[in-house]
Amino acid sequence: MEMSIAELSTAQKAAETGSAVGIAVLKKAQQATEGAALALLQTLPQAPSPSGIGGTVDISA
Repeated sequence: MEMSIAELSTAQKAAETGSAVGIAVLKKAQQATEGAALALLQTLPQAPSPSGIGGTVDISA
């Protein structure tokens, strides 16, 4: 099946538009996910940091 130059051009433009829309949707989804992750992290309580515990590692065995 042969396609004219106009049909090929139209098909290519439609594919480019579809790709651009898909990328925009993915970016919006990523932003929403980042926002949700940040909100979840902010709900976590701050871990206590007692002095002297976990500050050093003894590597001589």
